[in-house]
Amino acid sequence: MAGIGVVTDSAASLPAEVAARHGIRVVPMQIIVDGEPFLEGVDITPDQVIAHLEAGRDVTTSQPSSEAFLEAIRSEAAAGARAVVVVTLSSELSGTYASAVAASTAAGLDVEVVDSRTVAMAQGLAAVAAARASAAGGTLAQVAAAARWTAERSTCLFTVETLDHLRRGGRIGPAVAAAGRVLGIRPVLAVEDGRIVPRSRARSGARARTAIAHEVGAVLASARGLGAPVGLAVLHAGAHWELDVDDSDVDLAVDGPVSAVLAAHTGPGTVAAMVAPLATLDAPPG
Repeated sequence: MAGIGVVTDSAASLPAEVAARHGIRVVPMQIIVDGEPFLEGVDITPDQVIAHLEAGRDVTTSQPSSEAFLEAIRSEAAAGARAVVVVTLSSELSGTYASAVAASTAAGLDVEVVDSRTVAMAQGLAAVAAARASAAGGTLAQVAAAARWTAERSTCLFTVETLDHLRRGGRIGPAVAAAGRVLGIRPVLAVEDGRIVPRSRARSGARARTAIAHEVGAVLASARGLGAPVGLAVLHAGAHWELDVDDSDVDLAVDGPVSAVLAAHTGPGTVAAMVAPLATLDAPPG
């Protein structure tokens, strides 16, 4: 490697083969089950997290330490990177961005930390855009700009079986969770400006998934109109979902589990879709 290294955290939900194909180094977040810590993707899987939740165990999460980011950055340097871009999940949802910034100041080489202001594969697609820009010979500024441009134009939609897991993690307020429980509403949620917000509501999980599918179709058409490659991810936690889309509209497609750390916050039955145009050096961010 002689270009710009790309690092992200495991909340990006990047499948291992996608991360390896694009040379993206993933820093694992921590899952704590009944007080015992596990590293995501190393010694705990999304399915295991779902099983712990269904068994009623106490499952919480913790951001990577600055030391973990520093180790990843230095590993990139040892592999030949002359600088590194770190793409993190939204600073509104976690202290991960702050950990990465702290690591960047001690790295001994140029590091730019990008707050994706989103999560899951919307963040993952931003990391992929950065890696593609690096592979095309981009500078540190160009690689970071590719990640930001993609993240800013990404769409992240999901629905959950219950809002209680998000409430316990402090990602939504108790009043919103209570209203959903009492009214039997299956919300369609989105990540906007770094925060989880309600997009619409449905009376069943099937209707919520249909609403997401309709919006994904419209977003795909809009993303394709930007003239950039388009990435689409369909993620799930203990509940498979097939999203019917025209393959010709998608340049990179991912179908797989939501990351373990996100499964801990959204709970069993979560399904999600993320769409983003991928910035390229041929079609530079503007």
